[in-house]
Amino acid sequence: MITITTLLTALILFFYQNVMITAYTASPQECGNDNGITASGTNAEQGRTIASDHLPFGTKVEIDGQIYTVEDRFGGGHTNKIDIYFQNYEEAVNFGSQYKTVKIYY
Repeated sequence: MITITTLLTALILFFYQNVMITAYTASPQECGNDNGITASGTNAEQGRTIASDHLPFGTKVEIDGQIYTVEDRFGGGHTNKIDIYFQNYEEAVNFGSQYKTVKIYY
């Protein structure tokens, strides 16, 4: 028997948002320290960690087919900006800034 709970559990809810995407590292010049600890208390990891002021910690965001998790903050109250964590400063600089439509899961 299919119940409402079963149906709701099977639903994956998301929306699209146009955002400016930039890149950052855990360097002291960018974060004030180099310990790699995010605002949510996790260790930043390339391919997983993103920063966003307007989305709750733990929110999953799909960017170019890759799923990231909001684990960090800018601290400026931005509502349409996401920062992708990179391990390497040169990779982050080469990424630059890009406008993209992302898929946000809630």
